[in-house]
Amino acid sequence: MATNFEGWANLPDPIIVHTLTYLSVADRCRAGQTCRHWHQCLATPLLWKEFNCGFFYPQHGKLLKCMEQYSHFITKLTIALNQKEIENRKHAISAVELIAGLDEIRLTHLTIQFKGENPYFYGGSEFIEALLHLLCMVGKQKGKYTLKYLNFSDLQVNFDNSFLSGIANNCPNLEYLNILNKSLVCNVSPEGVAYLVHQCRKLQVLHLYHTSLTDDVLKKLSEPGRGALQRLGVVCRRDEKYGEDISADAWSELVHTNPDLKVELGFDHTCPLHRVSEILKAEIPVEELHLSTFTRIYDEINIAVAYYANTLQKLVVHTRPSQELNDALLNVAQKCWKLHTLYVYCVVDKSVIERILESCPRMREKGTYILKWQKDPEPWTVGKEEGD
Repeated sequence: MATNFEGWANLPDPIIVHTLTYLSVADRCRAGQTCRHWHQCLATPLLWKEFNCGFFYPQHGKLLKCMEQYSHFITKLTIALNQKEIENRKHAISAVELIAGLDEIRLTHLTIQFKGENPYFYGGSEFIEALLHLLCMVGKQKGKYTLKYLNFSDLQVNFDNSFLSGIANNCPNLEYLNILNKSLVCNVSPEGVAYLVHQCRKLQVLHLYHTSLTDDVLKKLSEPGRGALQRLGVVCRRDEKYGEDISADAWSELVHTNPDLKVELGFDHTCPLHRVSEILKAEIPVEELHLSTFTRIYDEINIAVAYYANTLQKLVVHTRPSQELNDALLNVAQKCWKLHTLYVYCVVDKSVIERILESCPRMREKGTYILKWQKDPEPWTVGKEEGD
């Protein structure tokens, strides 16, 4: 046994480091405690460029000690936490503040994910404050390290224009921003987004709510001298009852200046049904469409086929069964030649499913579909939906 142990302790550094890359942050730190040699290998910058930490129980606060030791190596940081418990939230904020306190912040990618039940009446002001401080410290560096990727889609706090201004003023090289965070109220106005777009001229991917978009925002995204916008994710909710429409001309100009643009467009169950057909426009290069209305919806699917036959690759539908729906889904399968994913969360006639899969052999082969002819308890597992 001693010989075996000595063999492990004397492995070449590259092999030890490569082995440690497969471990979680917590397990990596434990492995580093086995012997002096392995502990020395922990100081390899490669191991800490990507740092994924989770705060789900109070004892997970111990990760902060490890993070403090290697934080100067971190470039890509993901923080996940059970938001219900105050200790977890405190530890997550401490992680953000730890990075903000570094003399040289190398952070380029930041993702924060809330898991579990959202506390009642929780606005997350302390998270906003900590993030604004971090953004400010990053902005002061004015060096080669700057935030390029911000994913707050699972950070359920109340964003507003001041938060967006903090991003705009301190992240001039920002390439990716996702603020589709499922908060009940969107306090980010089109003016706030317009300022962000004006400041962040390298933006390639943007995900936000439709209520935060206007013709003016699209025109700023179409200005000469900007980096090409590659993907735009837009979700429409209850706000659209009083929202402004975006003109076909504004969409056309955006596509003209960003010819490779792909759009993900979604409608949740709170969006007024009549607004769906109004917001859909032939000028939008929709690659992915989500219709989660839970009402009878089929005319809108046929409109999507007419508009996006040459661009649509993924369609997700939450609705109620009907013959009109069967016909509309067949229409999609037969005319949208790029379609590779179809998720339908209601019962569809068996014969229709067979014809859909005949029209989309690639979808059948890869299993990227959810189609049922009998109602089963959820979750539905025919096909495979990304993220599940």
